Order: sequence, then C-alpha cells, then structure tokens
Amino acid sequence: MEDVDPVRDIGMPDRFTPYTFFLTVVLSLTWILAAIPAMVPAYVAPPASGGVNSSRIGDFYTVIDEFELSATTAEWTTMAYFLGSLLVGQIPCALSDKIGRKPVAFYSALFTGISGVIAALAPNYWIFLIGRFLQGAFFTATTNVNWVMVCESVPLSRHGRASIVFGVMWCTGYCIIAPIAILFPTWRQLFLVTSIPTIIYAFVMQYSVRESLSFLVIRRRRDEVEAWIQTAEKYGGVKFEGGCLDTLLDDRMDESPSRRSTYSGSSTSSEQQRSMKELTMEAFKDKKTLVYLLISIYMWITDFLVYNGLSLTSTGIKIGNPHWNYVMSGLVELPAAFVLPLLMDTIGRRATVILSHAETALALLALGFIPLENEILYMIVWLAAKFGTASSFIALYIYGSEIFHIKYRNICLGICCTLGNLGAMAAPYTAHLGVSSQTAVYSIYAALSLVSSGLDIFLPETMHLHSHRPIGVTQSPPIEA
Repeated sequence: MEDVDPVRDIGMPDRFTPYTFFLTVVLSLTWILAAIPAMVPAYVAPPASGGVNSSRIGDFYTVIDEFELSATTAEWTTMAYFLGSLLVGQIPCALSDKIGRKPVAFYSALFTGISGVIAALAPNYWIFLIGRFLQGAFFTATTNVNWVMVCESVPLSRHGRASIVFGVMWCTGYCIIAPIAILFPTWRQLFLVTSIPTIIYAFVMQYSVRESLSFLVIRRRRDEVEAWIQTAEKYGGVKFEGGCLDTLLDDRMDESPSRRSTYSGSSTSSEQQRSMKELTMEAFKDKKTLVYLLISIYMWITDFLVYNGLSLTSTGIKIGNPHWNYVMSGLVELPAAFVLPLLMDTIGRRATVILSHAETALALLALGFIPLENEILYMIVWLAAKFGTASSFIALYIYGSEIFHIKYRNICLGICCTLGNLGAMAAPYTAHLGVSSQTAVYSIYAALSLVSSGLDIFLPETMHLHSHRPIGVTQSPPIEA
C-alpha cells in the first residue's frame, strides 16, 4: 500500500473539524435510507418455512396477502432487489471513478426513492418486482459511493470514527422499519413512507456537500479544491497552508515516482478519457490488486449471505415477539459500530477482520446445537452471531477503502459489493434447508466465515497509513474528535 493521503498532503488537520464532521453526518444519512429497502422483506414478504409462509408479522398486510403469492414466489421480493444490485450495481460505482462521486451519489439516491414509489403503486406483483429490481440497482452506489466520499474527504486516521457514524445510521434504518410497520401496517404504506424521504434527501445532499476532496486533487481541479478548502476554513476553524496545494499540484514537484504517479499520472487528459472497461482491466492486470480483490469478493459474498440469512429470518424466530426480535437483531449492531473501529485502531485492521469472522463462526457453530427450548441461551448466542457478522461487514467497508489504490477504489469496492449480492440472493433459500436441519444451516455459515478469517491473513495491514504527516499546516488549537 502507498503511504499516501491527499487530504493530509494539502494540510488538513489530523482530526475531525466541524465541516468534515458535517460532511460525514450528511453523507451517512444515505445508509438509513439504504438499510430500509434492503431489510424491508422481513416484513413485506417474511421468509418461508417448509414451503408455507408461517412468519406473518401480526396484522401487517404483506405482498403475499394482496397478490396471493406462494412462499417460493414471494422470495423474489428479496431476490429481485439483490439481482438488480448484482447486474447493474457496478455500473454507477465505476462511473463515479470517471465523472465524480457526487453526481453518482445524487442520482442513486434520487432513483432509489423513485423506484420505491413505483413499487408502492404497483398494480401487480410483476411491476412491484420491477420497482424492487431498480431499487437494488442503486444499492451498491448509495452505500459505497457516499462512504468513499467521506473516506476521501477526511484523514485516514478518522476513517474508523467515521464508520461509527455510518454504522449508527445503518442500525437506525434497520430498526426503524418495525415502528413504521406498526404505524403503517400495509406494505404499500411502508414503501411510500420510506421512499419519499429518499427523494428529498437526494436534493439536500446535492446542495449541502461538495465533491470528494481526494477525487478533486487526483483530477487536478484546482479551482474546486480551493473552493473546498475555503469552505472548510470558513466553517471548520482551520487554515490550510497555501503552499501545500501549490507543491502537491506542481508537475515538477520533487517526489518519488510512486507519489508523483498517484497525483500527477492519473490526472492527465488521456487518463481521464479512458473508459471504465480500460480502468477495470488495468486494475485486473495489477497482480497485488487482483489477489486482494479475489479475497475480498469471497468475504463479501460470505458476509452478505450470513448477514441477510440472519437478518431476514429474525421475524420468523419461534421465540418471543417478532417485532422485538427484529429490533434486537438491529440494536445488537450498535456495539459493533462503536467497538469495531476502536479495535481496528488498536490491534490493526487485519487482526480485527480475522477476529470478527472467527467470532461469527464460533457463535454459529454453537447455535446449531442449542435447542429452541433453551430460549434465553439460544437468543444470546444468536445475537452474538449477528454481532459478529455485523462487525465483519463494518470492517470490510473500512478495510476495503484502504487496501485498494484510489484510482480503482470505487471499481473494486463496487465489484465486491455487487458480487456480494450472490450471497444475499442465496439467503432466502437457507430457510428451506433450515426446516430439515437447523444445524446444517448454521454449520455452513460457520464454515464460510472461518474460511474468511483464514484468507484475511493474505491481505495487507493498513493501520500504518494513519501515521502519515502533511507537507505543512497551520491551524487553530485542536479540539479532539
């Protein structure tokens, strides 16, 4: 990994400022809005058991009720969403490496909301599935691009703390489905109430945040970089040293070839004119990048499978109240959001990812042998497994934003998240297997997670990047974030 941090190189202080924290909060709001359509099948089309849906949530009126669907057909509520992400999701992510993060983030949020409205007003199940497919098509972009924008606009040392904000937002979107479903107990109302705010958010984001700072530096958009800095100085109480920017964007700067390539080589007109296919092929030709990508793809597929397998079946656990089971399965992610980034900053990225997958595997393995009659122990271990897979997910977002070169970052993360949908699409079918053998399902999950833990040994440690020092900076007295 290159020890390069563009935002520090132009003199940004190694902490959150009021402006960068504002950016983090605004951009993380999209994770509330992305979590809802991803998790909503737990209510609008609850998972099946033995071919007969027996997981209806109280008096909630589902798509199964309205369109008289079989359990197998109802599974397409989840399948269509992740199929859209699988087939289309990579396109906006790759496009953001070419035209910029902000326009892709705006249109992804806008069309996600519009697609949800289409689904809410669908006259039949097939139009509903088209709306779900379109929602899924922008899932990868609404989650990855906004996260990358933050990673490219705050110092590397604050990535972990930024992930806490994103994790809390995801947990909020996850859990809020339950009270909304109680207040609006039909699937049409639920879709409409949760889709309109996404459309509004798109315009709020468009007019309140700027393009990724690192992207602007890489593309040598000096005027926009200066405007970004002026805004940060105005609202953040810091002063960037002008000479840093002059040095960074000077073609004649006396730097190492790798650093000069990072800032200058990727900013030439020929570089900017390259197609997404050419940029992707360049990433594939780099052996180190390819190895990291293949390992990451496996981990994303596994984590998507385990996470969705546990989340979407939480309302069908034959213990306690289904609303509370669902909410608890979301709330258990809050400790993960807070603990994991701190752990990554303490023992390192790689060790944390290894431990999170190993903890998930052990909890799942134990879960397969605990009878449902032992309700308290079963729920404790189940929540421990959910905590582990949520931790693994958060770790992949932090880690993935650091192991790939900035030129290929969105492409590589997009590929990982897009192919991860294969795991999400397989998740509904594990409910059928669970009817005959609960132990088999959890054992498969455990084995896949254990392999992820082992594969991470071959990925690089990136915590050392946080010791990067800027070329120079003058600032007001620091206020620790």
